[in-house]
Amino acid sequence: MSEFISYLFAILVVGPLQAEISERLQGVPSTEIVQAGRACIAAQAPRLLQRAQEDWGWAAANAVGISVGLVDPASLLAGQNADCDRLVQVLSQGGGADGDGEA
Repeated sequence: MSEFISYLFAILVVGPLQAEISERLQGVPSTEIVQAGRACIAAQAPRLLQRAQEDWGWAAANAVGISVGLVDPASLLAGQNADCDRLVQVLSQGGGADGDGEA
């Protein structure tokens, strides 16, 4: 059963999350941010799927929240690693890395 939940979570959350992150990064002029986004997704997608298997309530709540627009898919990545934190910060600023200034 947990594999089925993980499969549904992959279809309803992880796939759309990857697509949305890719789409939102298309207008970002910084290749460093784009690389951070790819690294974040590569590292976190398996962890999200594992959590979905272990916590069905969390998986269902987030799948429904994302489907109806109440949950920003990028919020599932916040606080997981430095690449994800940087990605979420850039995306929350509307996709622009102009005033980032961090080293």
